[in-house]
Amino acid sequence: MNILCLSNLYPNQLNGIRGSFVRSQILNLAQMGCQIKVVSPVPLTPFPIGILLRKWRNCHKVPARQADGGVEVFHPRYLLLPRNLLLKYAGWTYYLGTRRLVDRLYRDWGFGLIHAHTAYPDGYAAMIFSRIFKIPFTVTIHGRDLQDTVQRNAGCRKAVLEVLRSAAVVINVSQKLAGICRAYVGENTSITVVGNGIDLSELYTGQSPLRRAYGEKRIILSVGSLRRTKGHDLTLHAFKALRQKFSRIRLLVIGGGDEGKKLQALAKALEINDYVEFIPPQPHHKVMEYMSISDLFVLPSWSEGFGIVYLEAMAHGKPVIGVRGQGVEDFVVNGENGLLVEPFDVEALTAAMTTLLKDDDFAGRLGKNARATVLENYTWQDSARRLRDIYCSLLDGEVKDV
Repeated sequence: MNILCLSNLYPNQLNGIRGSFVRSQILNLAQMGCQIKVVSPVPLTPFPIGILLRKWRNCHKVPARQADGGVEVFHPRYLLLPRNLLLKYAGWTYYLGTRRLVDRLYRDWGFGLIHAHTAYPDGYAAMIFSRIFKIPFTVTIHGRDLQDTVQRNAGCRKAVLEVLRSAAVVINVSQKLAGICRAYVGENTSITVVGNGIDLSELYTGQSPLRRAYGEKRIILSVGSLRRTKGHDLTLHAFKALRQKFSRIRLLVIGGGDEGKKLQALAKALEINDYVEFIPPQPHHKVMEYMSISDLFVLPSWSEGFGIVYLEAMAHGKPVIGVRGQGVEDFVVNGENGLLVEPFDVEALTAAMTTLLKDDDFAGRLGKNARATVLENYTWQDSARRLRDIYCSLLDGEVKDV
């Protein structure tokens, strides 16, 4: 089974973290016997763009081709304007930038299915190639397509919906996203859910020196980019209330983003800055180490397509707190393996955190059940196995539920 994957999210030398979930799924599929090649274009950076924009400054250093765990990855260039200017044309520029490479791969390798990660721009190019080669394509929705791109302008909306209606199967990483997808395209489109997963070998199992550094303090951990939708401000307000009940607690917030200075100013205004640590983005293995020493994990994000970070905390046996109506509801059952609160509800968030800090037995039971949930259903092997079933169905000329 030869599968071509189109994904601008695939990690490269400039960003080894972004899109790591795409890489993990693909490498596990390859280990299961799927023959996969990845086309992951990077922005074309002619002068002066390559000099003026720091995030694109070193794009020229990304090699045109490389091997990654037995999977061949190609990085052609395509025209993408800064700050998503004229984004409605990005699907076409993506197609034009990858056309020669994909044509050659089809002639020399003969793939029978295209899988795009994101509807736009990856899926738009996949749709065009699908029509040219007369083969099926599928697309995975990770969140941004339906929570951002489709709302940008009429052109983007039209492009995203055309992709969703043209795909043989639209794969969503959560029931939340599947529901949004159905609302846009109706029931006639084949829509299914294949959740993300984690790599159990990446969990931290040793005795971390961080635990000794924090002594007997109880650690509340939050990991997520410092942007408004993650709800870090809500966590700070809740922590302010907790400080009146628990003296030996610390809040660790790992992440970076535009809201960083604002959140630090809020912590100071709430007079909790001496008990809150804002930790810049860390390598994945270091985040896992912080998770291993935490007592509970909280992230009241109110725009979460899935939420791998919750799974990582759960796999470490930690009780987690998330928000109702988000992707986390696919694997967190309130009161059984975690706690769910209403969005924007600081009082409910405070109460949930208080419960976990006061009742060690309850917190321990949630953590134990959380770990079992991940081990049973949310590894990358589980995710890849479900996806492979979809591939087989499409190549057999049918679509089946997974």
